[in-house]
Amino acid sequence: MSYNHRAHLDRDNRLENYAAQLTRAIYPLTLLHGLKDSGSWIKLELELWKALTTTVQKWAREHPSAASAAFNTWREGLLVELTETAFSVAVRNGVQGPCLEVELDFYRVFRLMIRRRGERRDVSPPGRPLRSVQNAD
Repeated sequence: MSYNHRAHLDRDNRLENYAAQLTRAIYPLTLLHGLKDSGSWIKLELELWKALTTTVQKWAREHPSAASAAFNTWREGLLVELTETAFSVAVRNGVQGPCLEVELDFYRVFRLMIRRRGERRDVSPPGRPLRSVQNAD
């Protein structure tokens, strides 16, 4: 296996792991709101993970340098799209409760997770190795 191929696989694994962390954070919250009788909890969890993985992969490709002026805009765009994606999946799977409340709960959880990632002084997008701000150049 070539170095580039292995690095690509490692990056994909990190992106999928990050999407799994995001899913793990909002899945119980989604269940807390309740599902209609026709909703399947396992289908919901898998769809959330797949959709969030796709979103994380898309945004990781567009990640600007943390030092750039575009970084905060990129991070806010990621947050909004993660929220919209998870909300869409939840609605398709019969989540109950006021729509605005569900969407706002998702936004808050994702914002907290992204903020915590930043507090670890991460300047890399999901899927890239962590580097501290002092070592990033």
